[in-house]
Amino acid sequence: MSDLACDVAVVGGSLAGSAAAGALARGGASVVVLEKATFPRPKICGSFLSAEADPVLERLGALDEIRLAKAETITRFALVRSDGRRLEADLPAPVLSMSRARLDSLAAAAAERRGARLRSGVTVLSFEGDLRAGFRVKTSAEEIVVRVLLGAWGRYSPLDGRLARPFFRREPSLFGFGKQLAGKSSPLEGRAVLHLFEGGYLGLSRVEGGVVNLAALATPSVAREAHHDFDMLLSRLTRTSPSLSRDLEGLSPLPGPVLLSEPVHLGPHGCLAGDVLLAGDAAGVIDPYTGTGMSLALLSGEAAAAPILDFLAGRLDPEGLKRAHERSYRTITGRRFFFSRLFRSVFYTGLASRLVGPAATPIARLAVRLTRGPAGDRL
Repeated sequence: MSDLACDVAVVGGSLAGSAAAGALARGGASVVVLEKATFPRPKICGSFLSAEADPVLERLGALDEIRLAKAETITRFALVRSDGRRLEADLPAPVLSMSRARLDSLAAAAAERRGARLRSGVTVLSFEGDLRAGFRVKTSAEEIVVRVLLGAWGRYSPLDGRLARPFFRREPSLFGFGKQLAGKSSPLEGRAVLHLFEGGYLGLSRVEGGVVNLAALATPSVAREAHHDFDMLLSRLTRTSPSLSRDLEGLSPLPGPVLLSEPVHLGPHGCLAGDVLLAGDAAGVIDPYTGTGMSLALLSGEAAAAPILDFLAGRLDPEGLKRAHERSYRTITGRRFFFSRLFRSVFYTGLASRLVGPAATPIARLAVRLTRGPAGDRL
């Protein structure tokens, strides 16, 4: 097993990893991306790409291809309780809806064009070292010697356990599950609908090709039910929710298994673990109802590059790198996590849909604004 030496290893080749790798390579660093999957691959996600990420995607070289892929444009949202009470309004600004299989593939390919080396189907088994001596990363294919290690492995990984991150040992209260549906999807054109039910919620929106993306966040018992018998779960939910039944009318699950996520621990988890830098969901998981998870991954991934490049050029020492990375991450996230948690009970308990229409709509629009960054604040 030969060693590969480079400046930076990015663990995870999805949105945060690709954005970081592309920016680092563009800045002259030698970068290897270690991704356990092989793209394209399905992934549970609400699939909303807000406009605040457009500059990152343009610099990465992926924005034109994303537009050509004919992602769905979402202009309205609805929040619906099982008893039929609903809140519906225009979004402050349109968002794109695209499957993660397609979007992640486009982002990773763009990072490669910028000069990053992508190792697909490679699992990181362990690593050791620090920012002063460098890191040795052992993978299922080779060992890699790098100066900086950036974790962009998503919301939950065995590597979190190796780093003794506090959330990793907590009992999970939420899991995600997802499925794509095909058929008569025109009633959902331009709309995203969030259906609340006992034990969780599910979102419906069209992605490229008119396929409907179903993504849910639920208690472990509901997630297990979805995994074991998805059709039975949908039958149970539609019996108690005529609104969900109408939205699913004429739609059928595409072949393939139901996707079930790893445990979901909402909230900030820290953008540093010792001398390992973190970005995207590895640094914190924002509530999916905000529709900002993908943009936050792209923004935080790209933001990690500048302080790393300064470190590689000798303008920052290890402690200076960590401080600069924390500052840039705080600038990107601002108070998103605070407001995301603040509005969580409003959405997940259905409080918003119990308010009268004139009050509920401004609350929902305010939640959208406050869980976005400076670009979202201007909407």
